[in-house]
Amino acid sequence: MYKEYPVCNEIKSDKTLALDWDETIGDYPLAFRALAKPYDRVIIVTVNNELTLSEACIWFERSTDDLQIFCCPYENMGDIPGWKAAVCYAEKVALMFDDNPDVVRACHQKGVNAICVSERAWKFEK
Repeated sequence: MYKEYPVCNEIKSDKTLALDWDETIGDYPLAFRALAKPYDRVIIVTVNNELTLSEACIWFERSTDDLQIFCCPYENMGDIPGWKAAVCYAEKVALMFDDNPDVVRACHQKGVNAICVSERAWKFEK
């Protein structure tokens, strides 16, 4: 069962939105582009080492001044949820979207607001 974690730290958001790339932005690029517009800064927290900053800037219609990519280092591959949550905490994000519920749980444990984006194929069956 899903458990909501209470806010447990003093995060002072600087209007930063954090997003996963594969199966999150990659599945809903137009929706996340629209969602990101009111944020001062967007960070992409991913394991996709092929994603370039120029590609992300084009998708989000942003400059490199307010968009950044954090790619998981090899030594953190054993705990991707923990690494993503630590990045979100350090970057003082207002909200994180990821397709992995373990990432969302790890963020909540650090007091970072996070939402799981998970495609449910059965919703589209006739």
